[in-house]
This record gives sequence, C-alpha cells and structure tokens, in this order.
Amino acid sequence: GRSLVARARSELGRARSACKLEGALPTAVAVMSDSDEFEYESDDDPYGGAEEEDGDEEAIQIENTFYEADDNKQNFPEQALEQFQKVVTLETARGTEVVWRFKALQNIVILCSRIGRFDDMPSRYRELLSYMDQVTRNDASEAINTVLDSVSSASDLTKLETIYELTLDALQATSNQRLWFSTSVKLAKLHLEMGDVQKLQRLVKALHKTCQKPDGTDDVSKGSHLLEVYALEIQVCTFTKNSLRMKEIYPKTINLTSAIVDPRNIAVIRESGGKMFMSEKKWEAAYNEFFEAFKNYQETGNATRAKIMLKYVVLANMLALSSINPFDSREAKVYQDDPEISAMASLRSAFEQNDINTIDNLLTNPAYRILSDAFIKTYLQDLLRNIRLQVLQNIIKPYRCVSLDFLAKEINISKEEVTSLLVQLILDEKIAAKIDGIEGFLQVSSAGGEKSKQFTGLQKWVDSLERIQGQTEAVNSLLYKMNMS
Repeated sequence: GRSLVARARSELGRARSACKLEGALPTAVAVMSDSDEFEYESDDDPYGGAEEEDGDEEAIQIENTFYEADDNKQNFPEQALEQFQKVVTLETARGTEVVWRFKALQNIVILCSRIGRFDDMPSRYRELLSYMDQVTRNDASEAINTVLDSVSSASDLTKLETIYELTLDALQATSNQRLWFSTSVKLAKLHLEMGDVQKLQRLVKALHKTCQKPDGTDDVSKGSHLLEVYALEIQVCTFTKNSLRMKEIYPKTINLTSAIVDPRNIAVIRESGGKMFMSEKKWEAAYNEFFEAFKNYQETGNATRAKIMLKYVVLANMLALSSINPFDSREAKVYQDDPEISAMASLRSAFEQNDINTIDNLLTNPAYRILSDAFIKTYLQDLLRNIRLQVLQNIIKPYRCVSLDFLAKEINISKEEVTSLLVQLILDEKIAAKIDGIEGFLQVSSAGGEKSKQFTGLQKWVDSLERIQGQTEAVNSLLYKMNMS
C-alpha cells in the first residue's frame, strides 16, 4: 500500500548516500572507454549536504509511520493510535511546519471515539483545531466534517457536546458561515436528544437570526436553512407541548419554497404537523401529513421512521373513517411483509369488516406490538370508539326495539358505554331512535336517520310557507281596511 511507497522513498535516500561515497573515489578507478566515460565528482553533491539528507530521512520516517497507522486503523486501532501519536510527536519536534500531524490528529480523535477513549477526545480535538490557520480552508472544513460525522454516534453525549462547542468556538474567528451553521444544527439536535430545552431554544434563536433580513423578516433566499431551523423549532414545540407556537410556525414551513429541499427536514415537519392535527382531532388532515412524512422518510432511506409513519397513517385513516386503503399505494406495499406492518394491515381490514373480536385480538396481543407505540396508545380510546360506533350502527339496523344489555354484550363493553355511543349516533343523526333508560331499551324509528333528516327539513319548509302566508293575509287585510276608510 502507501507504506510501501514510503519505504521505497527511504531506500532511495539510502541509495543517495551510497552515491556520495562513490563520488569520493578517484575518477581514474573507473576504467572505461572514452565514449562511455562517466565522472563522479565528490565536490558537487546533487542531493545536498549531510544535514539535509538527515532531514529527509526524518520526513520519510514520519510519512512512513503515518501510512502504516492508516493501514492499521481498521483492524488494529490501538496500534494505529500509538503510531498517529508518534507522527504528531516527531513532526512537532521538527518545527512549526504542519504536514502530517493535522491529519494524524484527525485520525486520533476519530479512533478515541471508536474505541471509547472519550476523555481524550476533547484535548486532542482542541489540538487539531489549533492548526486550522496553518492548513487550507478546504482541508480544515473537510477534517472538521469528517470528525463530527464520525463521532456523532458516540455514547458519551456530554463529551460529544463538548466537541461541537469547541468547533463553534474555533469557527467564530473564521468566515466559514456554512460550516458554523451545519455544526450548530448538529449541536441543536444533540440538545434535543439530551432534553436540554434552554440551550436548544437559545441555539435555535441564533440559527434563525442568520436566516433573517436586517428588518427581522425571514430571508426566503435562504429557504433550505430556514426549513432546518423551523424543523428544529417544531420539534421544540412538540417536546414542550407548545401547540400555539406550533400553529404559528407550521403554515410558514408549508408555504416556504426552496431550490434545494432536504427530505429529512420535510419528513420531520410533516410528522410534527400530523401529530398537531391529531391532538386537534383533525383526523383527515393528520392522515395527509403522516403520509407525506412516510414518503419523505422512505426517500431518505430511513426505513425505521418510515415504518412508524406508516403505522400512524393507518391510525389516522381509521380515525377519519376513510374509505381509502393506504396499503393500496405503491410506497406502502414495500413493507407489506413486515410483521408489525402486516398487523396494522389486518387491523385495517378488520375495521372495514366491523370485526370487533379480531380488532380486540390484534390490539391486545403483545406479539403484534401495536400498542407498544406510546403515540398509538394515546389515541386507542378514540380508535375503539370509532370502531364501536360503526359496529353498533350495523347491529341496530334490523331492529325496531333492542335491549341495551344485548348491545353491550355484542361489542363487549358496559351498558353505560353503550348508552354514550347511542347518544352520539342519535346526535350525529346516524340513527333515528330514542333511549328508554328506565326499561333498558332502544326504540328505533321506522324512518332511517337520513329520511328523518329529510322530513325535518320538509317540515321546516312547510312551517316557513305558513308563516309567509299568514303575513301576506295580514297585509292584505290592512290594505283593505285602509281602502275602505
């Protein structure tokens, strides 16, 4: 590999030394023909003096050590860590020139994170940042991004927070606004994960300020950055249950257009919007938002979140009493063989067939993990109520008089719960009936709910005509009296 190249260079250095020794010999020793004669001059050394040669040997050793460490870092991280440190030590002893130690320190920080030496990370990273002004801007940006991406999965969140803060402190003296923004977003997401709302809100405010005009209005030319900021702020609202601020922000994100839209941000925004509409019991709007979030998570390759969103899509779909089957879509069919998604599909099918027993089994069986999701569990009672309303309405259809106890037994709930459901059906004009609470019966009218509604409207129309006719007769009588007088 690259270490062989470095070794070859080392051999070349030794060959040069040998050439110098040969040059010290008298030219007469080399017996050649006149046409092939070569002279070796001891006075003019084409490779420099002995001091320069020693320096080259040292530089070759540093380069060779770096590449050996680079080869070892995958399979022998501890050994590679020692070798990278040796590179830093050797080059520092040579002087101020930064050739290999910047890259070596970059690898040291990454290896410390990988093998769990989190206590060493901040000091080594601080040392790396101290050389930022001695390398090109591109090299510095690339090194910082590589380190931040590599350590982002570190289990010690406090040390990770320190790394981000050190980066922001170092970037304050530079004009690299893009790198500052991306690092700040990463730190904000870490604050969200740690539940540190105060730090998160301060950082989101600072981020938002960079996306505003001098008059404080949003700079729509920075649409991509604005979406990132709003995605963070929406998550803050969700975390703090600030529904008023959520309603204020959400329309801005939907109306915001950008040349480059990151589907990861759109997914977060749509998911949060879906949850907002669910809290307001706007089931149809929630269904649309969750479906958009599902498609965007799928586009980013986040299968875990995509599956969760698909569950929420089915939940909102059933709560909205929608006739649309979300599993008919091409995007949803990809997950139809997943056990948890298959359980949701079965729940949707049982819902369509008003099969209350299958629904109870799917919801209560831990193997299906439907209620393991806290969000779904929150809306369980709403879902069960919708299902029971549909089932109850179908059970009542053939009857003119039916016992409340019988209805309660059919859908496996108490008599009081049945009465509550019947009241809702009557108020929603889904059935035309009266509840006899004393005798415990439901008296169903011969006319259905829709016909009853039509007759009520017709009666109102007749009553209006009678009032108009009465007013007309009174006016005519008054006119007659006036004419007679």
